[in-house]
Amino acid sequence: LGPNGAGKSTTIKILTTLCRPTGGTVKVAGYDILSEADKIREKIGVALQTTAIDPVLSGREMLKLQGRLFRLSYSQSAKRADELLELLSLKEDADRQCGKYSGGMQRKLDLALSLIHRPEILFLDEPTSGLDPVSRAEIWKEIKRLNKEEGTTVFLTTQYLEEADMTADRVCIINEGIISAVARTKDL
Repeated sequence: LGPNGAGKSTTIKILTTLCRPTGGTVKVAGYDILSEADKIREKIGVALQTTAIDPVLSGREMLKLQGRLFRLSYSQSAKRADELLELLSLKEDADRQCGKYSGGMQRKLDLALSLIHRPEILFLDEPTSGLDPVSRAEIWKEIKRLNKEEGTTVFLTTQYLEEADMTADRVCIINEGIISAVARTKDL
């Protein structure tokens, strides 16, 4: 949790091996981010502030491709794509080009892409920024479900105290790259 420019996105990029730290050591899922980045990438799902959507492919095509990149078989990729399309209310639009999706639909598809391989840890960088209230509620509902029902560890950034309070077990407050507090939400 922190204001714009606090270091939230940089932290996510370091933890997901997209950016090298300037110092210190970091382990994710028990692996060192510098020497074991490939092992970390197999264990995590990532959805950044900007979506990684190919506007020409359909949602179904994007999900199946992502599944294949994570070494799922063709049939496993297709099955998992169908599960996620249903789960995130995208089934009706599954075969439309992603470039024609609304912003909320693109965010949901981006979340689905990060979940295709059932990651142990899910990193979300301000997953609801710019979304309407209905889409925000749907995304938060799914994030909570993933954590509670599937045991997925969710590491997310937000600027909104109410979102952190509503969803997090523990909160880290960061400002200007400095951690000012880490605690369970009830203790803050």
